[in-house]
Amino acid sequence: MLDFALIILHLEGEMQISLYTDGACDIHAENKPGGWAAILQATNEIGELVKEVVASGGAERTTNNQMELTAVVEGLKLLTSPATLTVYSDSRYVIDIGRGAKKPAKNRKLWQAYFELAGRHMIDWKYVAGHSGDALNERCDRLAVAERRKFAKPAPQSAAPADSAIQVYLSTQLNRKSKSTAWAAVIVEGGVEREASGRLERVSELECTLIGAIRSLESLPPAESATLFTAQEYLSKGMSFWLAGWEARGWKTRGGEPVKYQQHWRALQSLARGRRLDFHFVKQRDRDPYFQRGKELAAECLQHT
Repeated sequence: MLDFALIILHLEGEMQISLYTDGACDIHAENKPGGWAAILQATNEIGELVKEVVASGGAERTTNNQMELTAVVEGLKLLTSPATLTVYSDSRYVIDIGRGAKKPAKNRKLWQAYFELAGRHMIDWKYVAGHSGDALNERCDRLAVAERRKFAKPAPQSAAPADSAIQVYLSTQLNRKSKSTAWAAVIVEGGVEREASGRLERVSELECTLIGAIRSLESLPPAESATLFTAQEYLSKGMSFWLAGWEARGWKTRGGEPVKYQQHWRALQSLARGRRLDFHFVKQRDRDPYFQRGKELAAECLQHT
């Protein structure tokens, strides 16, 4: 274990010790999986990184507050000698009690562990807003989410047909303020997962779904059977029921109007040729780890310009 206090004693100049922490929990999942992460850094007087230690872990049947607090407790355990440090967190719950502004009503054992550890150090608390672009906070978040996914149990409701070689879980997200949309897909082939995503400007969420489906299917091996699970019912019904009628009417709706996004529907029709391709609308997605991961990927796309 790295002794940050000894670093200060043995290196010349003023050192700064920072502890970044974050926690994540899926409270909607049946087993409520969670993850935590802590990054402890020592930097010199000009901001150069001297030493770093990273720790992370997870648990089932937990809460977001427990994971946020566990990250701080485990981070402080990395210090083997008294030190002066700044703890960065995006949890008001942890910061308010850690500063002494409030008293803990729950998680008393965890708080007891924190106070025993904190009594050895001089701690300055700093709030950093989650997903605001802070590099170390974002890094902690990714580590915590990765740990949470290790403990997640797949939901049986959206299991693909047994004879489908590939499963594609497609999600989209809209940022109304920037008028941007993002799509993300988790593709499962032979038990191996891979991810794909993209960001589009001034495109509706429906059109983004169609484009995401095209990009995902284009990446699949030719002729392999596939099932695409989607949060957009229009895509499922369009490909499963309406496509043949549109084509028979010269790409017109029953009301005689031109089919919107015709070029995308034609592209999907072309990708479906030569393979068995099923489309399934999934209404309840909160407990499905693949859709949860897709949601996270789409959100990440919208954060970056």
